[in-house]
Amino acid sequence: MAVRIPVVISQHERRSGSVADYEEQLITSIVMESGLDATLIADLKSIELDTTDHLCVEGLKGDFALATWESADYVCTHLHRLGIPSVEIVPIDGGVRTVSGNQGVTTKKIFFIPLATNVSIDRTIQALKGVLLARSTPVFSIGAPIHRVPSKGNHPPNGSRVSPIGDSPAGPNLHAIDSANPSNKPVAPSQPVAPSQALRPIDATRTPSSSDEEFPNIDQLMDELDQFQL
Repeated sequence: MAVRIPVVISQHERRSGSVADYEEQLITSIVMESGLDATLIADLKSIELDTTDHLCVEGLKGDFALATWESADYVCTHLHRLGIPSVEIVPIDGGVRTVSGNQGVTTKKIFFIPLATNVSIDRTIQALKGVLLARSTPVFSIGAPIHRVPSKGNHPPNGSRVSPIGDSPAGPNLHAIDSANPSNKPVAPSQPVAPSQALRPIDATRTPSSSDEEFPNIDQLMDELDQFQL
């Protein structure tokens, strides 16, 4: 629901031409603004109980703005007389606030607009729009911060773990997922392959045969048989 502020204009006790023109221009400017509702009443001192003006003021249940030619003390005195026991006068020009009335009673906030013919009506309208904007701005309550429990590790899905890899051809500080070893237990390196025995020089004049492959020391045996002179 849009916020609206009732603006009550209390007429001057002795209305002259310039004062009456000023009040009419102020009312017209307020009516043209969205969110402001203008109400014209007589001077507060001249309002009697149970009159239309009295019922109008008493019927304003919430806070409202009051434009008057009188002082803040004057306003407090006659608002108490008209059935508003506790008020807080808040000058829209940033002046000192005044609280008057019975303690323990709900205090009605009155945005006080002092009228003077030498004060620009546009300035008064801008001040009212500032009050309207301030009351339209939502206020959020900031609760206690949420404390999150840090995770114990970043585990990929399916139970795999991330294990660091040393300096690899791709670069240091890399990580790989060891899905084949989910427990991440150290694996013993494979045994090195024993070097093959030294090969004898190959005689280029001989043609290798199947017996050479089956009896690699046949040449040595033949030399030994030759010594027996059979």
